[in-house]
Amino acid sequence: MQGIHNDGPNRHRMPLFLTPELEQAWISEITEDDMTEIFNFELPEDGLFFQPVYSLRGGAIRPDGKHKFDYWDWEGLPPLGDDNPRELQRSLF
Repeated sequence: MQGIHNDGPNRHRMPLFLTPELEQAWISEITEDDMTEIFNFELPEDGLFFQPVYSLRGGAIRPDGKHKFDYWDWEGLPPLGDDNPRELQRSLF
């Protein structure tokens, strides 16, 4: 998820994905140990669908007119899953 949430003021934020059982545990009285166990839970990757999209926030209209949830090809974005992308050379001008 860190590679997906890669911009803005909360860059690299990590959402918490839970099973229905863990959701119920989360909203009940839990101990600090229970909380740690829930924080450490990782949903299997095959349980998620992900792709680059145009900005979902605000009223920005996509230049191509497609829905904001449709795939968007961001120039320079490393392939999803590439945890060690090359740093792009930046212009001085």
